[in-house]
Amino acid sequence: MIKNYEYPITRLTQNQLTKRGRCKGSSRKSTGIGACQPDRTDCRMKRTHGGNIIDNSENPSRDAPINHTIIPIEPSMPIVQTHNAPNVNPLAIAAKELKFACQLAHGSPVAIIHKWSDISELYQSIADCFSIPKSDIMFLTVNDFRLDMRNLFTGTLNFKDMLYAHVRGQAIELTVLKDSANFGVTITDNGLGNAFIKIISAGSVFDRAAPATRVGQIIEKINGESVLGRRHYQVARILKNIKKGETCTIRLISPLEPSTGVKMPKQKLASSADCLKGTIRFKSDGGFAVEDIQSQIIQAEMCAKLNEVFDNYLGVQDDQLAMRIWETASNCETLFQLSNAIKKSELAMFDFPDGLVFDMWGIIGDLKREQKAATKQKMPMRNAPTRQTAMSLFNEN
Repeated sequence: MIKNYEYPITRLTQNQLTKRGRCKGSSRKSTGIGACQPDRTDCRMKRTHGGNIIDNSENPSRDAPINHTIIPIEPSMPIVQTHNAPNVNPLAIAAKELKFACQLAHGSPVAIIHKWSDISELYQSIADCFSIPKSDIMFLTVNDFRLDMRNLFTGTLNFKDMLYAHVRGQAIELTVLKDSANFGVTITDNGLGNAFIKIISAGSVFDRAAPATRVGQIIEKINGESVLGRRHYQVARILKNIKKGETCTIRLISPLEPSTGVKMPKQKLASSADCLKGTIRFKSDGGFAVEDIQSQIIQAEMCAKLNEVFDNYLGVQDDQLAMRIWETASNCETLFQLSNAIKKSELAMFDFPDGLVFDMWGIIGDLKREQKAATKQKMPMRNAPTRQTAMSLFNEN
């Protein structure tokens, strides 16, 4: 029987609320949303089997945290006024508490992570829940445990999203010959010192080295020199500076994979109505913001175009870098102003070529003109893109 979870859920009828009965560890009955609150704020895990969340607290150990029956406030649910609960904004509560379900991609219990305000704290919260070193977390994917870089966590989350943490596994070392102008690999990073392979071009040096090479691998060493702790553009520059015709030795680390026969949670597609609840975006300078779906669509379009020129010039893709450039360009009206703003900010360390700055301004300028035209004509909002969600985990059978 599925019970006692404190995850975001869909709407509950009054009958469903009544059936939940008393809170564990409490002598009073639940009176509705927000009536019972947990005594502890540590991570709570639920064992999974066949895609279901099963409560293992029937016979808790002496040191195990007490599980309470909690009916959380979901962003889409109407505000419910009880005799002891103030009239509050559910969206503000969700944004403040930032509670999300998380699981190790190779298989683990499901944990609820919360009390974090930036990406570094997010990784630390996950590490604490699963008792692993923070440095072992390579990257995160959203609503998909597989190595699909299209679902890579890049700093944006919807309120119903579930995170999967990919952990370091087997290391491999190989020697490759650079027989073309580049290795045919696009690199990104998690912002915390792990640069890894995001795209391998068909027919490239890295593609021909398969199965030793694949997406999702961390680049640990190049010719015996450790590149851990370096940004993606720095690693890409090292690879680019290797001359054509030379060989190099590269050490890669692959993520752990699910064991054979492990059943992972089923997933379903989120509707446009689900997406309208709001999106949490982590800012490049720390903290986060809650944005509507229209802003998310515009930013996704802009990031995709900027990542394309990043790949052409730098051999990297980085949504957060794209957002940082967008924020820098927000007060710029000309290419000259953008160029000066970049040189006076921390973006100067990237040493962008003039051609890249020109192409970036072309993309940003076009998007600004489109926004102005849409505002004047009061164009209807674009349809929200379909996005996977892991909420089927929390639906009662």
